[in-house]
Amino acid sequence: MERLKRNLALALALGVAVYLGLAVVSGFGSLASALENFNLALVPLILGLVLLSYAGRFVRWLYYLKILKVSLPLSTNAAIFASGLSMTISPGKLGEVLKCVFVRQASGAAVARTAPAVVAERATDGTGMVAWGFLGAFALGLATGTMVVFLAVAALGIAVLRSKRLSLLAERTLLKLPLLNRLAPHLGEFHASSNELLGTRPLVVGTAISFLAWGLECLAVYLCAVGLDANLAFLLVVFIFATSSLAGVLSMLPGGIGAVEAGLTGQFIAIAGLSTGVAVALTLIIRLATLWFATLVGIVGLFAVRALLGNASITPEP
Repeated sequence: MERLKRNLALALALGVAVYLGLAVVSGFGSLASALENFNLALVPLILGLVLLSYAGRFVRWLYYLKILKVSLPLSTNAAIFASGLSMTISPGKLGEVLKCVFVRQASGAAVARTAPAVVAERATDGTGMVAWGFLGAFALGLATGTMVVFLAVAALGIAVLRSKRLSLLAERTLLKLPLLNRLAPHLGEFHASSNELLGTRPLVVGTAISFLAWGLECLAVYLCAVGLDANLAFLLVVFIFATSSLAGVLSMLPGGIGAVEAGLTGQFIAIAGLSTGVAVALTLIIRLATLWFATLVGIVGLFAVRALLGNASITPEP
């Protein structure tokens, strides 16, 4: 819990700095005027679509655990999955490995066995969003070079995780390091699970689920633009959201804060032709509906996990 508090404080401080900077660049008056015109009646629909997107990703999580032959009560599993959203503010969302600690406490499954499920989630988040990015680029006649780079990075990461040779090399290296040598015996199990979850069939199924789930979130993001009366094509918004989100993951900043905002604002101005005030307003609303709403849902999930597994679950051993 203390680590979450530190992560949240860091993310909030970074967010405040970034959003204040954007407000200064856009002009407080222009930003306030744009935000005042937002159609608040769309908020329940936007957040509802985001929640449905999380539900889709929960189905993917259940699919991965089924492959790994890890069984949990549905309510416990749902709380554990939701708790992972509190780590949306971690670099690359990799803090979601916290879910695997809770799975160990609830089922006894080793973290080394289930951690690849989180890695597979991140990998198929990437491939799913790349698919949406390509769809937007092809439909609008935009350059696809950026999406090719993202796809290449995803493919390279998957190949590295599945490489037996690299796994053995990492194991030998860790054995020589005083503080990390205790991790070496677990690399074999981690590699075996990674091979299971990143094989062709699970990768295709995971990407398909991710594509559908992210499609719901893309629709929510599009409604954010509709709420500001920004006359933008759906696939244009999708392309901008996809490329900015992927850039945020690769930046390894907490929650991608700064990188995502720069991508969204810059592209809404340069590609979509929005005024600076409207572009910044749309960026802020999108981030509230995605990043910060996810974090809020995750915190609720953490309290649910504490109720189901006990207080010790919030302060897992390293």
